[in-house]
Amino acid sequence: LWTIPNILTYTRIITTPFIGYFIVSGDTTMALSLFVYSSVTDFVDGFIARRFNMKSVVGSIIDPLADKFLMTVCTLSLAYVNSIPGLVATVIIGRDVMLSFMSFYYRYKSLDPPRTFDKFISISQNPTISVHPSLLGKVNTGLQMLYIGGLVFKPLIETSLALSLDSAFLGMGAVVTATTILSGYTYVFGKNSFKYIK
Repeated sequence: LWTIPNILTYTRIITTPFIGYFIVSGDTTMALSLFVYSSVTDFVDGFIARRFNMKSVVGSIIDPLADKFLMTVCTLSLAYVNSIPGLVATVIIGRDVMLSFMSFYYRYKSLDPPRTFDKFISISQNPTISVHPSLLGKVNTGLQMLYIGGLVFKPLIETSLALSLDSAFLGMGAVVTATTILSGYTYVFGKNSFKYIK
């Protein structure tokens, strides 16, 4: 529960609401700083887990959840300030909500009777499922982070270069929408997305 990769993941979760707040309040510098921190620690915790054999069931669950939490908060915040098209935001949020419900369902279904709330939330003491993102899911997460991160950086880039990036982000939004729908399909119908731990 308290491995170095997991601790880094917890810090990403804690900083995420602040990123959303700074986006909405128009504090681009703080939003960018915390977003960069989240992106870097996302890479670092995965590297440490693989390099020093610190992979864990808890990590396999909270790491993608931290990614989705970041994407959800940033998407909602950017939609609030009209930086992201409503359709793209709806697709991204809709997929994440669907995957969350699937995770809850598989977790509940995998518990031995009696199924209690304490058992449900005690992931480290009672691990029953592990999450295995597909290659398309990982690509989609990368594209979403690039797209959302780009939108966070967009005001600074446009100010620095004195040009509009609306057309470029419109095209990228279309790509992200397509990969989000396809990756959601693979999670729902893929056989290896969620595995029961014996």
